Amino acid sequence: MNGALAVSRYTLLELSRRRVLLVFFIIGALGIIALGGGLKILYQVASSNPNNFGNASNVDAATFDRFLELLFVSYLFQALSVFALLIAFGIGMTAIYHDLESGAAVSIFSKPVSRFAFTIGKLAAAVAGLIVIVGLLAVEARLIMFLFGGGLESALTGQLLAVVANAIVVMLIVLSLSTWMNNILAAIAAFIYYNVITGVISTIHMLADGGVIGNNVVRDVFDVLYWLVPHQLVSSAVRDLAQAEIQISGGVENNQALATIPSPSGAGDIAWWVFTVLVFAGLVYYAVRRRQV
Repeated sequence: MNGALAVSRYTLLELSRRRVLLVFFIIGALGIIALGGGLKILYQVASSNPNNFGNASNVDAATFDRFLELLFVSYLFQALSVFALLIAFGIGMTAIYHDLESGAAVSIFSKPVSRFAFTIGKLAAAVAGLIVIVGLLAVEARLIMFLFGGGLESALTGQLLAVVANAIVVMLIVLSLSTWMNNILAAIAAFIYYNVITGVISTIHMLADGGVIGNNVVRDVFDVLYWLVPHQLVSSAVRDLAQAEIQISGGVENNQALATIPSPSGAGDIAWWVFTVLVFAGLVYYAVRRRQV
């Protein structure tokens, strides 16, 4: 336990010195400010001149203001997801890789620190670092939401939990791969696996469940593939915002359109996330144990 704590403290100190994480954080912070500021300007212009925005002339000013607020929150969710993934890749590429490549791991293992304690310390520090950095961005986002009147704080909280959970999986994949290969190649491989392959499987599975794809063979195949890859957790905020935007804009709720929006993750998806985290954490330990240093 003492060894894991020592490794964790050392890793957090090292992560705080990584310029790539500082760059990602600064870009994220400035990006959220730019997003909020830009949409606030649009918010004010559109509110004062709703007739210049197409169908907006058919709704009252309060309803249109609410629509723009929902639009801001939707973009904010997307921005947080992107920056959380960047932070996850940054931590995954550096937390273990640099110790192994620089030879620092040799001096660590020469002390009474087992590889299991080393792995636990690294994972704890990586998760803590991710939560702190993304949490700071979320606090900034929450403050910017005051520009739009607030009222959607619970949606932000739910989405933040889903974003952090998904980022943890990505980070663990990069950590396990970076133990075996160059960290840049590890990041590329993790991106292709998680964002491309897994993303395609999850999207087709969702469309099949929503009735967009009627082929039973395709549905059965992707039902099986879906339970072989990590599931991206989704909060109820995404679908709630989509439904609210449809209603506010005067449209009729379209089940076919909503089929392209993932439903909130259920108990099965959460349990699968826990299992996935344990599997990839185990792979990180296996990689550290097998790595010759």
